[in-house]
Order: sequence, then C-alpha cells, then structure tokens
Amino acid sequence: MLSAQLSVVEQHESAVPDKAAVHEMRVATRRLRAALRVLGLKGLDPHVKRLQDALGNVRDLQLQVDWLMDRDTALCRTRTASLRREERALSRELRRWRSEALPALLQAAGDSAASSRKVAKVLRKRLTRLEERLERARRSLTPQALHRARISVKQVRYLLDAAKKTLPKKTLSLGSDLKTLQATLGELHDLDVRIGLLKRKPALLRDQREARKQLGKIASAQLNRWHDQHLVERAGTALR
Repeated sequence: MLSAQLSVVEQHESAVPDKAAVHEMRVATRRLRAALRVLGLKGLDPHVKRLQDALGNVRDLQLQVDWLMDRDTALCRTRTASLRREERALSRELRRWRSEALPALLQAAGDSAASSRKVAKVLRKRLTRLEERLERARRSLTPQALHRARISVKQVRYLLDAAKKTLPKKTLSLGSDLKTLQATLGELHDLDVRIGLLKRKPALLRDQREARKQLGKIASAQLNRWHDQHLVERAGTALR
C-alpha cells in the first residue's frame, strides 16, 4: 500500500512546477497520508503534510493567476509574484523531501502491514468527524464550515481508496458520492477565495457572489441528501 502511493508521488516530481504535475502530486500526497493513517504511521505524516502544503500553496496561486489573467492585470501581477515565491519554497521543500522524508518512508514501506481491524478503527473515526462537519455545513453554508467539510470529504475518500482491499462493498460504495460532493465543495472553496481577493473590485465581485449563491443551492441540496439518506451512518454500520 505504502510503496504504491510513494511511486505515484515520485512519478510527478520531475515535472513540478508544471500545473498538471503540481495538481497530481498534491493529490498523491493526500492519498499517501491516507495510507499512513491506515498503517498507523502517524509519526511520518508531518513529512508528507509539509510537501502537501507547499504543493497546495503553489496550486492555489496557479489557479488564481489563471483566473485573473484576462480580468485584472494589476492583481494578476501581484499574485504572480506570490506564485514565484511559493515555487521557490516548493523547490526547497522537495530537496528536504528527497533527503529526509523519502528515505524514512521507504524504510517504513518494507516494515508495514495493515489489518482489517486497524483500517476499520481509523475509518470509523474519520466517518464520525465527516458526519459532524457535514451537518455543520448543512446548517450554515459559511466558508469555514464548508472548508472543514471539504477536508473531511477528501480524507475519507482517500482512506477508502487506500484501504479498498480490506473494506466491505457497502462502505466502498460511499466513494462515488464523496467524489461528487468534493467537486462541489471544491468549486465553492475557489469562489470563496476569489471573493476574498476581490473586495476592492466591485464589478468582478458581484459576479462571483452571484455564482456562489447559485452553487450554494446545489451544495445545500447535496448536503440535505446526505443527511436525509444517512449516507455516512450507513457506511459506518457496514464496518461493524
């Protein structure tokens, strides 16, 4: 499990900071962290989180620069300068990754094994947190509540993927619903970030607020469905 996830992370490194490579490597680090949780290797998680955060900082700015390019030249220029700083920070983090984190993870890959009991314990904990955060977001579609819900959705989705060989089919069936919800919450997060950037740009801000209002209705409908159909609870019951 761990070796497979490490291989995916490594295959994108040479192309960073290419946009696609940054995105794919970031996703791969999330899956790697899920594997570490399943295997009970929490001590190695900070190594991977540092890389994930550095990739995330670059990816977020890449998206902002792309969106601003034909909309606001001045703001695009300042965001591009920030992007270059984060790219240099990512280069430093990748050097640390190769010299410190990767050797430790490769060593652990040869020593680790996941039991079905361990997997179920980790996943039950994450499902409980997911249910709590989805309910908070359902009651109030604030940027903070939606962001926390989005994080939990991703964590559970990648845990399911990392441990799919040890989990019952009824639990794994949650994956497709998680993917759909993650996409909606991701779009909302991007809108909230843009709205924060455009406080002094009323023309652009008005359009983004309207887009958020419409997407918020979709998110609300999805969250109500999760609540009404007890999707998280049913997935947890299958683990017992």
